[in-house]
Amino acid sequence: MASTQYVCQTCGAQSPKWSGQCRDCGAWNSLVEERVSAKEKKGRSLSARSDSEGEGNPKSSELLHVGALKDPKLIARIPSGISEVDRVLGGGLVPGSLLLFGGEPGIGKSTLLLQVLGNLSAAGNKSLYLSGEESAAQVGGRFKRLKLQESENLFFLSTTELEAAIEEIQKLKPKIVIVDSVQTLSSETIESAAGTVSQIRMATHEFLSVAKNLGVVVILVGHVTKEGTVAGPRLLEHMVDGVFYFELATSSGYRLLRGQKNRFGATHEVAVFEMRPQGLMQVENPSARFLAEKVDGVAGSSVVAHLEGSRPFLTEFQALCQKCYVGYPRRTVQGIDQNRIAVLMAVAEKTLNISFSDQDVYCKVASGDRLVEPAVDLAVLMALISAVENRPLPADLLFVGEVGLGGEIRSVPNIAARIAEAKTVGIKKIVLPQWNLKETLDEKNLKIIPVKKLKEAYAEAFNVKNKTQLDSKGIDKDFLDDVSP
Repeated sequence: MASTQYVCQTCGAQSPKWSGQCRDCGAWNSLVEERVSAKEKKGRSLSARSDSEGEGNPKSSELLHVGALKDPKLIARIPSGISEVDRVLGGGLVPGSLLLFGGEPGIGKSTLLLQVLGNLSAAGNKSLYLSGEESAAQVGGRFKRLKLQESENLFFLSTTELEAAIEEIQKLKPKIVIVDSVQTLSSETIESAAGTVSQIRMATHEFLSVAKNLGVVVILVGHVTKEGTVAGPRLLEHMVDGVFYFELATSSGYRLLRGQKNRFGATHEVAVFEMRPQGLMQVENPSARFLAEKVDGVAGSSVVAHLEGSRPFLTEFQALCQKCYVGYPRRTVQGIDQNRIAVLMAVAEKTLNISFSDQDVYCKVASGDRLVEPAVDLAVLMALISAVENRPLPADLLFVGEVGLGGEIRSVPNIAARIAEAKTVGIKKIVLPQWNLKETLDEKNLKIIPVKKLKEAYAEAFNVKNKTQLDSKGIDKDFLDDVSP
């Protein structure tokens, strides 16, 4: 006999009766009626019915001594064949892990994962591509378009039935399974449509059991909502071992693979890809690509060095200042928080006596990325000053540092990685905080300029001759006359 319950499609909370607002998450009109059969209440997990276990992997219910957990065979990683993907994953795929890949429709999730699966199968790993969205002809056409190597270890299954998918995985016993997508699968034990919270939760739980019991790497492809998060309950991201998002940098057209959660590696790592006719190609030196179209000798342009995870990126920040002829100057900002721009302009006015009150200010990150960390403050502020004074910054000069409210330049993390990345794109001079000087090495063909205050950075940026004026309050006319044009 089936029972009726109302499930919130946002958080997964259950209620015996309908309500206009979910009592758990507060979402409006999110409760949907679902019927639960007796099979779901009494039945065991589908994957738990199998007595077979993965080679070298103990049963999930087996009691182990802590010493057994130190066996390196239990955490040996499987290379995906794409170095950028391996770096985001933390070094490769971990057997027995359940990963979630999300992204907008058409971004290239299936293409990237099929390329990974082709590399894994060519290396001798038995692999299964499970699709509930595309037919065999569609997947076969993409496989030929990508010119992937045919392998006897690569298998394909098109189904939307969860029970059939689990059964085939138990028979085949592959090392890697890709499920495209988890929202298309449904279980006969739940009397609701595919893609509902109950179905997604059931499917994720079953694949989690398969991954842990058989030692299989399971990669779930998830649809995203209009807010940019994976569709389904928030519990979905807690159940998996890793959450990765595939995004499009609208300005540059590059695809960015970001690690949002990773139990086997660092989070917030980023890989850069470019879509070509032969598939997704990894960008070996993204900093050089981001700066390739930078024009030298233009006021308001500066190079910023920011970190995504442990990886440094160099990109161009652009600022434009125009005389305001109305009462309220405009502030248009892309790629960075507008409040941070306002704070930096206030510091410049207080410390350097440079006012933006009569200027319309337009800012953007040329690569389409988003600057979050405070280490880009100094470079951003120098671009703003360059724009308002119409004085170009040196093309081979890089600014790194956090700007305090008193005009002090504060230290930033991982300065050595930023310096190493700067050398690859031809940077000759780096202005950095005095407190980071001890972390730098003796660099050849690279001049390190340590500064403590914003006035010192200003002097280095615009080649001030009479630096004694820096100790005075603000910048007067005589000080500006000492600046080389």
